[in-house]
Amino acid sequence: MPAKLQLWSALPVYQGILENNLKNDKMKKQTFLLIGALLLCAGLQAQSDQTLFGNSGLHFSGIWGGGRVGLTSFDENYSVLRGGYFGLEFGKNVFVGWGGYRTTDEVAFGQGGPNDLDLDYNGLVLGYAPYAYKALHPQFMLLMGGGEVDLKDVGDDNVFVIQPSAGIEINVFRWFRLGLEGGYRFVTNTDLPAINDNDLSDFYGELKFKFGWSWGR
Repeated sequence: MPAKLQLWSALPVYQGILENNLKNDKMKKQTFLLIGALLLCAGLQAQSDQTLFGNSGLHFSGIWGGGRVGLTSFDENYSVLRGGYFGLEFGKNVFVGWGGYRTTDEVAFGQGGPNDLDLDYNGLVLGYAPYAYKALHPQFMLLMGGGEVDLKDVGDDNVFVIQPSAGIEINVFRWFRLGLEGGYRFVTNTDLPAINDNDLSDFYGELKFKFGWSWGR
């Protein structure tokens, strides 16, 4: 068979191979474009995701603890409450920790003599201090937890306490803050014959000493 005839007869075969290669290249390009689009979308989605404790959320920013002394009353008898607390700071403004109070002086109750009443309670402490970077700023706190009330010659009983408060805080040094707060102590689940929830629930005010450190912005 002449060479020209052989080349002419093989032309459709080469043409088919060329078309297949072009189709394959086109499919490869489309595949690469699709993969690139998916990766781009994934990157944009990852940038927009925010978590509570991530870089865009409440990052760990400090450790604080200290003591407090307050004045309150039980059945119209004034008493001193002392306590302490410790916890972690998140996002420069949020505090999560543990704290407690107890009566440490002589507490007269009803018609009895001194040292008749003893109250001890502790629990979870949540706090929020907007504009904490300022030398003087507001602060809001909440304590929730259990405790025990002991009444002389009557008995003792477990109670539950919810204690919200609000006040101001002064940044004396980077490691020391001084707070003045006031709130109300709600006591529930009292089950003693000579005392009730209202006898243990009342307003209070306190001076708070806070030691620790806060870092970052």
